Amino acid sequence: MTANQTPRLLIVGPLPPPINGTGVSFQLFCDELAHYPARHNTDLQFKIIDSSPRRLKEKNNLFSLADQAQTLRILLQFCRHVWWADHVMVFGSTGFLLMIVPLLLVIAKIARKPYYVRAFGGSLDRFSAELPPMLRRLLLFTLRRADGLLVQTQWLYDHFRPLIGDSVHLVPGYRGMAEAALTPKPLTTPEQPLRLAFVGIVKAEKGVFTLLESLRQLDAAGNRTVECHIFGPQSDSSVERFNAEIGAMRNARYQGVLKPGTVVTTLRDYDALVLPSTYEGEGHPGVLIEAMMAGIPAIAANFRAIPELIEHGRNGLLVAPEDAGSLADAIRTLDENRELLAEMSRQNWERRTAYDARHVIPLLLQPLGLDLGNNKSSLPKGRNRHKKHKIHKGLRAKFL
Repeated sequence: MTANQTPRLLIVGPLPPPINGTGVSFQLFCDELAHYPARHNTDLQFKIIDSSPRRLKEKNNLFSLADQAQTLRILLQFCRHVWWADHVMVFGSTGFLLMIVPLLLVIAKIARKPYYVRAFGGSLDRFSAELPPMLRRLLLFTLRRADGLLVQTQWLYDHFRPLIGDSVHLVPGYRGMAEAALTPKPLTTPEQPLRLAFVGIVKAEKGVFTLLESLRQLDAAGNRTVECHIFGPQSDSSVERFNAEIGAMRNARYQGVLKPGTVVTTLRDYDALVLPSTYEGEGHPGVLIEAMMAGIPAIAANFRAIPELIEHGRNGLLVAPEDAGSLADAIRTLDENRELLAEMSRQNWERRTAYDARHVIPLLLQPLGLDLGNNKSSLPKGRNRHKKHKIHKGLRAKFL
């Protein structure tokens, strides 16, 4: 690429549907790049290969016809367009990193294109450790051969830095800054019921049944000032049990699926987010960042990288994983101490800018050498060092 040539970026990742955290994050990445030209009067071309399976799946299966067809489609498009690109960036969850990323790496190396991997979620260390030795060596070989591995949690950074070296970069999770996030949320009075929201895939690993049990305990104890609304797509593995339990609840209701752009606005109608998730893929859950932008605190499980976003007693409360009693106590604390609720709401809202997509997405481009302009800020190196960064370039997209 010559000095005056417009850089060209080939991106592989899952666009919605289905609506889940990985799809929303990748859509935000693409949308933010598409808005750069109008904002900054500079240009960078990019093409997108959509790797979405189009429906929620419990897990990937390399031997299923659907997954084989998806793999073939991605490989054919990648072979066609990799020669056009100056840089390649692949976004993927753990199964995708094992099944498809090694094949894309071989093609990119044949084409002599710099190749970068953005790992979704926060379970790549556990996934790698549980693989059979041969597959684990394949995964680590792939990650070492990539020009950069970008992880979203300090937990993963600390794990993979000794294994892979300087090519590992810490870039936190992010969400788009909604207009509603520009002002603090008006607070409820102690006389009003405490309104809670759960937003996520409705399945056991996300803690929804722990939440329902905690609400039953509060109801049985005579607490009539707490109500909870549950939003999110229902997992096939949990739908029957969930519908049976929610139908018998007096203080909880299922409210359907939120569109990605409405989450922050919707959360502002509530006093706190509840996410007792112990989902093994949890990294920086986007809904915790959206709670920051909505200006409400979160009650979350003290699980893996969650404490990187929620500091107990400051901008939310952490509870023991899969412990309905601990969760009920935390809910009761917010209900009975509205001054604490107000202070944690303020603290969480003030942290929102560190996870604004407009500040974080440039960090994803820095390892590629695409941080053009006067911005000389660097990637965060450790815990609680996620900083704000200006944007100095725009991009043009072509969807494949």
